[in-house]
Amino acid sequence: MSSKKNRKINRKRLFFYATPLLLMVGVIIGLSFVPPTTPSPTPTGVTPTAVSDQPPPDRTPTRAPILLATILPSPTPTITPRPAILPDATITLLGPPDESSFYLHDPITFYWQYSEPLLPGQELVLILSQNDAMVATYPLAQPNLGTGFQVSVPLEELLVPGTAVWQVHLQWADEGRSLLTSADRRMRILSE
Repeated sequence: MSSKKNRKINRKRLFFYATPLLLMVGVIIGLSFVPPTTPSPTPTGVTPTAVSDQPPPDRTPTRAPILLATILPSPTPTITPRPAILPDATITLLGPPDESSFYLHDPITFYWQYSEPLLPGQELVLILSQNDAMVATYPLAQPNLGTGFQVSVPLEELLVPGTAVWQVHLQWADEGRSLLTSADRRMRILSE
């Protein structure tokens, strides 16, 4: 009895699997008999005539005159000026706070925000200075903390105990000239 039931189920499966395939084959065959919707070009009646390969005896073949080429000066390329910084644009330093103290072996994470979206080619650069000399720069071309910016720095590789200054500059990546500068923040580096 179960063998009869299995055969019935197998026939139903075969029917359900084969039906869509058969329908698709039928549609393809049916579409092949439908004439195309765009009319094919009809040939125009052309009557062959005998044409001689030789020019008439009273005419000699002439060729068109060769014209001298005129060399035009190439246009001078104009440099497209880059967009100006909006007057309301600001770089807001968030952390660490001014006059913070850190041990030399501690990593520090610097946070800031820029009030405008960065344009292609612009970057914000974290600059660390100590004893009036630039020690390190860290450029970022896009936000990496939501809409803000963050850079973690290992101090022991860069600074010595004493006072250090950090600030952020907006610049074009290929120029390196500061377009906008944040305020300075000082920090004390302790030896332990």
